[in-house]
Amino acid sequence: MNQWDQIAFEYDPKSPFRRVWTKPSVLIKMFEDALDGCHEVLDVGCGAGCLAVPLAKKFEVHGLDFSKEMLNLAARRSGESDVKVNLNHGDSQAMPFDDNFFDGAYCKFALWPLKDPEKALREMIRVVRPGGRVVIMEVDRKKKYEGHKMSFKSKIFYSIYRIITRTLFGKKDTKKIWKALMAETKSNPLVNLKMVKEFIEGLGCRILYYDTEIQEKTYTFIGKLMSSEHEKYFLCVAKKGG
Repeated sequence: MNQWDQIAFEYDPKSPFRRVWTKPSVLIKMFEDALDGCHEVLDVGCGAGCLAVPLAKKFEVHGLDFSKEMLNLAARRSGESDVKVNLNHGDSQAMPFDDNFFDGAYCKFALWPLKDPEKALREMIRVVRPGGRVVIMEVDRKKKYEGHKMSFKSKIFYSIYRIITRTLFGKKDTKKIWKALMAETKSNPLVNLKMVKEFIEGLGCRILYYDTEIQEKTYTFIGKLMSSEHEKYFLCVAKKGG
């Protein structure tokens, strides 16, 4: 079992802990707007279906992920929501789809773990038809990850949060797994807005708009408190073929 399989439960769309940090409905609306005019779309690094399942109410969604446990969880949640998500096990750097197959492709925080994020971006553009949408949400990382530098107040709050979730709710502590993942991905290329814009423009895409106020719009008060020292997130929406 790979490390992403071990933390699949943290990405569960039904997890009550996710709503402590973020406002799912606001995030979903951002992607609905970004995919305006699309019908059949691809969720790259779909995980447990946090976006794929709700978006399947408006789009024909295909999900792609490297973690089988994530896909199993996504399948359960889509069934419970009475929606269909076409789930595929595979590598986002070598997608098992034909050229110009989808009306749009999107990913949310699925580039930073990759050794070659540009290859994944190239694949996203390849499988989208001319005139289709390419949507990226990521951390606007300006430097290599050296661990979260939190204020003393944030550290105290986070420690209390971990104790409560582990003792009262029985949540598995994944700190060691995340630490190992961060160490493994430390040498990966930096993913940021400048890199994404320049690369996809170089492949013939036109930037429609971008947003760098994601945390402000999607985080709860607690989420904003805990991310105050974190680098900004961005949403970049582009159209293939000019």
